[in-house]
Amino acid sequence: MDGARAKSRQSSHRKPSAVAAIDFGTTNTGYAYYFRPAQYRPIAANDIEVKKQVPTTVLLSPTKDFVAFGEAAEDQYRNLTVEKKHNEYYYFRHFKMNLHHLPHLSNDINIKDATGKEMQAMTVFKEAIKYVKEELLEKMNGGQTGDISESEVRWVITVPAIWRDSAKQFMKAAAILAGIRAEGLVLALEPESAAICCKDMALNNVAGVEGVILKAFDPGQMYIVLDCGGGTVDTTVHEVQTDGRLKELHAAAGGPWGGKLVNDAFEQHICDLVGSDIFHKFKKENTSQWLEFESNFEAKKIRYEGKQDITLTFPAYLISKFKIVRKYELHDHFEQDYLRNRMCKLIDNNLVLTPKLMDHLFANATDKINAHIEDLRCKEKLKMISTILLVGGFSESKVVVNVVKEHFKNELRVVAPPHGGSAILKGAVMYGWDQNIIAVRVCPFTYGVHTRSVYNANIHKGATPKEFNGKRVVDNCFHKHLEIDEQVLVGENTTPSTYTLINRNKPVAFWRIYKSTQKNPVFCHEKSCSHIGTLKIEIPPSVKETNIKMNICMTCRGTELKATAFLPDHKGVECVANLDFLDTSSLESDMVSSFTE
Repeated sequence: MDGARAKSRQSSHRKPSAVAAIDFGTTNTGYAYYFRPAQYRPIAANDIEVKKQVPTTVLLSPTKDFVAFGEAAEDQYRNLTVEKKHNEYYYFRHFKMNLHHLPHLSNDINIKDATGKEMQAMTVFKEAIKYVKEELLEKMNGGQTGDISESEVRWVITVPAIWRDSAKQFMKAAAILAGIRAEGLVLALEPESAAICCKDMALNNVAGVEGVILKAFDPGQMYIVLDCGGGTVDTTVHEVQTDGRLKELHAAAGGPWGGKLVNDAFEQHICDLVGSDIFHKFKKENTSQWLEFESNFEAKKIRYEGKQDITLTFPAYLISKFKIVRKYELHDHFEQDYLRNRMCKLIDNNLVLTPKLMDHLFANATDKINAHIEDLRCKEKLKMISTILLVGGFSESKVVVNVVKEHFKNELRVVAPPHGGSAILKGAVMYGWDQNIIAVRVCPFTYGVHTRSVYNANIHKGATPKEFNGKRVVDNCFHKHLEIDEQVLVGENTTPSTYTLINRNKPVAFWRIYKSTQKNPVFCHEKSCSHIGTLKIEIPPSVKETNIKMNICMTCRGTELKATAFLPDHKGVECVANLDFLDTSSLESDMVSSFTE
């Protein structure tokens, strides 16, 4: 390893003065922090300060300036709706899910607020993170005799394990715009963070932690962490190594099956009940009543245990508007169509949701969660899994825990550690303190670059070769760097690939990055392949030659895919390599002047 890389590696291992973690969730956001003690000792979960989570809600002014975040944003927006001034403001809730759902992400992509107005997503995320960061710093300084500067803090932001590389990069870019230093910023995977915290609580016999959790972290044990959040549910599968570090056995997987799915099902039920025309008019004309109605359901949903009726005050607007539009009473509609199904009742102005209906609403999420775990258990290498750890805010619902336990009874130990939501935050702080706790990751896709290769009749079947620099070559080739399901040692470089650049006339070389669900794709236009970004490599000005060889490695650094590049014929010269997953422009790769051997 050359001196520059060794210095960088040592710097990344240096313990910071403090670690601050932000769990920026779909539904709620919280933070936690830890100060390095005067006399060094290993960090423990109980040493970490955690702040109560608040709604991930942002209110921006008509001029797109920050107004409020969390409960303050919700309260101010309700007041604006009463005064009929809300349409001028930008109100964002559950906006994190855009990074999961939108097919293509870029720095300048727009998202819609509650009333359909568009704003640049980067602005919304930046303002939200900036507010939380500043409040966190204020809280940290309030507990110290002297101020702590931002440069002394290692910042950690949690992200779903199933996020694409572009979504991770987007979140990191927003955090940097919010004032967090790039060199002091780490991304932590949510289920992985929870596992780190649960492992610590078990080994330190934290009160309330079941003995079965301790067994799950014995060397050689395999377990699934099921992170049930507000927007997504994702899983990671670990094996505990003899040194206590964790080895990933299967690439992160999951889907948009979090607590929001229950809310969406409830909204659709109300829409079906009164009719979409009346319901959508209600949301637009009487936004304050809708927000109150939805908020009441969210509060009751969290406390629902699976047996009791849920009673909500039904919006007066819907009762009166239904009579005007349909020409008969909503109560009569219930008598005719809903009471006989015993799903819900309307008594005066109270909507009573029966357990039958509530179980139906939850099933939209829990059925998908159980099916996902079944799919994982079908894989040969995961047959020895013994335990499921349920974490995340949605896991604090007794319905979710009971449904998963019932489905896998007599097959797997299903454990919901106490305070499953805060486990992610505490684990994120611990990961920020020591990123070496994760030793091995599994590659979720085959990654490679778009280039030109020397023609091989056995490999490039159907392709027509052409002459280039005295060789027969083929265009549009997928040159593999990492293979799907490959186990990658975190922080260690993989075997480099050699590229030959001919007649270069600029200081930057670039290749288009592709991923594939196949192990050995040959061409980038195959069905399994998709273009995900650009690899840009800056060649130092001291290198004057127009024809050069370049060695490129792709590997896992922490939770992100990274690249390194160096020139084998120029000892001690390292190039700056950057993987840009937000740049999916149609620019051709430098394959026009390069090829792989």
